[in-house]
Amino acid sequence: MNIALCGMLAVSCFFPNDLDYPQLVGAIVAFEVEDAKEVRIDAAAREVSIVLEEWADMSHVKVTSFEMTDKATCADIGEWLDLTQPVKAVLHTYQDYEWTITATQPIERYVRCAGQAQEAQFNMETRSVYVYMPDTKPLSSVTFEAMKLEPEGSRIVSTTGYESDLQHLTLTTRAVSFPMTLDCVTERSFFVEWKGEMIEWRLKALQLKVSTAVSEVDAHCYSARVRGVFASDGSDVGVEYKKADESTWTAATEVSVSGVGLTARLTGLTPKTAYECRVRDGEEVSAPMPFETGEPVQPANLNFDAWHANGKVWNPWEEGGVQVWDSANKATASFTGSATMPDDSFVAVAGEGKKACRMESSYAVVKFAAGSVFTGQFVKLQGLGAELAWGLPFTAKPVSLKGSAAYKSTPITDTDGAHAALKGQPDTGHILIALTDWADQFHVVSSNSTYVDFDNDPAIIAYGRYALSETTDGYVPFDIPLTYRSDRTPRYLVIVASSSALGDYFTGGRGSTLWVDEFELVYD
Repeated sequence: MNIALCGMLAVSCFFPNDLDYPQLVGAIVAFEVEDAKEVRIDAAAREVSIVLEEWADMSHVKVTSFEMTDKATCADIGEWLDLTQPVKAVLHTYQDYEWTITATQPIERYVRCAGQAQEAQFNMETRSVYVYMPDTKPLSSVTFEAMKLEPEGSRIVSTTGYESDLQHLTLTTRAVSFPMTLDCVTERSFFVEWKGEMIEWRLKALQLKVSTAVSEVDAHCYSARVRGVFASDGSDVGVEYKKADESTWTAATEVSVSGVGLTARLTGLTPKTAYECRVRDGEEVSAPMPFETGEPVQPANLNFDAWHANGKVWNPWEEGGVQVWDSANKATASFTGSATMPDDSFVAVAGEGKKACRMESSYAVVKFAAGSVFTGQFVKLQGLGAELAWGLPFTAKPVSLKGSAAYKSTPITDTDGAHAALKGQPDTGHILIALTDWADQFHVVSSNSTYVDFDNDPAIIAYGRYALSETTDGYVPFDIPLTYRSDRTPRYLVIVASSSALGDYFTGGRGSTLWVDEFELVYD
């Protein structure tokens, strides 16, 4: 098997392309424009994604920085770009490489009224906005507290609508100054000044029936967040809770009210216990909603003390025991030895049987490889890379990952085409954690650049990352907070540590070494 692989690699090194031209990748390595909130370069997809500020003119965007890989040329990128449509840019070396540049421009719009039943809804095609009020509040006197209908810097100048004096309806125009109370029984117009234009928005107020109820509970191990609605004026509302087998209700002390909605945080709860909660509105109480707190689960071998060897490969679990971790370095271990291995001489916590996980970046056979460990399984060798199944089945909701790490940074020695400009800069190691609800494990395949998009994958429920950008003086403690994007229940836990953060792109410094030890999931 190893002889065949070496032969295959040797042949591939000497096999010419059709015209005997060298393979020189044309890639964008740096790109900046005026009025950009964010610019992301995806070398694998050959895409540049730009998020523009609200006030930017998408049809006339100034390019302030544009860098390509060595010897690449491009005639499609000038000083100005029209980003109202995707821009195709061909980078030419000995071959042509087509890149796509796209832009989005999110604009925050809101209408905030005293006691409104839910968030306003916007129809951009007709420039209409719908405001929802509870059926207990008359539409003849709606108090507007704040409003933003066009980009930042715009100004709401006036509003026109029919107003009643109980005998007559009169079409009236008023200057806008918040807060202000208006008659919204019929549709109103609001006029917004933006870049010398006057833009008309039509606003319609609608009534919704609101009943006192618990609408949602997001339960953790020791705490829970309760959301609910109420039908009154909100002067005497709250949330109460109790264990399911008890009779006495306890009032929540952390309650906030917005419109006809309220949010409460319950603390000091017992893990893995059945509870009930309800909304109290004066003397009225809602139907109770049951919920159960989670269990503060700690997967096996978070302290990295359990290992066993299989030939030249070190596996981070006890032989015959529960496998939580694996490494991508099995693909090259038979040639270069294991880049991920136990270390019993340099640990964060001393004691008999204590070990740490040591990962070192190196040049492995024909490609740069970072030392790494991840929750999941190594699947197989795939081309000049590996296929990995990321994710450990997991349904708990921790708030952070803490532990200890040490790092030796070396200058970046190896890069792919898209990261050539980083050569010589200090390498960076990293540790990341994510909770996901993927339908199955995510299969990372380095040979065809199939990676998790932690920024945009809608299945990412929570995410956190810790980077080590310089050599440390021994172990340093870390605590990576998880930023939750959703209240959904996770299905998988992903933890990844790597001696070179860009190792997936065959980029890093030979000799960069990361040690990790004594991981622990923190719960609230």
